Amino acid sequence: MLYPQKINAKKTNLIIKIAILISLIVGILLVLINSLTTPNIKWAGYCNAGIIYIWVTVLYALNKNINIASHLFIQMLALSVLSIYIDVRLGFQAWSINLAIPIIIIIINIIMLILSIVSYDNYIRYAFFQLLIVVVSSVPLFFIYEHLVNDKTLSIVATSISGVNLIFSLIFHHKDIKSEIARKFHM
Repeated sequence: MLYPQKINAKKTNLIIKIAILISLIVGILLVLINSLTTPNIKWAGYCNAGIIYIWVTVLYALNKNINIASHLFIQMLALSVLSIYIDVRLGFQAWSINLAIPIIIIIINIIMLILSIVSYDNYIRYAFFQLLIVVVSSVPLFFIYEHLVNDKTLSIVATSISGVNLIFSLIFHHKDIKSEIARKFHM
């Protein structure tokens, strides 16, 4: 057989519901084990945050009408929230805003640049999410402005890469971006 058989939608939904139920049971068991074995170290929260992150990405990826750019945008948000959560739970050493979020922004912007080069003809599908990624990528500037970061270098690099990505997008895809903005905001 050349192509895999398509799974029935009812079976898929049942499998997803069973997997979510198993994840919920595992999460409860982790909290129970954590409270019984090491109540002074709250490691179950990190595990459950990872389970929630996995389900956010899996459920979003299973959506049949997603495009790659929207998936990247959701990944950027989910990873940023997860890293901040873990940092706060560990006593907030600010590594999430000094390192993790700028690195996430750099990686997502590089992927978007590659995506816009590879799928030049279909860029209109990614234009709106490209703009959303650029807007969210300016968050490190807020961190710098509010003096929340210790070393500004990585935040400046991340914002600069986002700016360069926006400039390339505007140069090569200005018509697509203009028509996508007009379509999204009914102009």
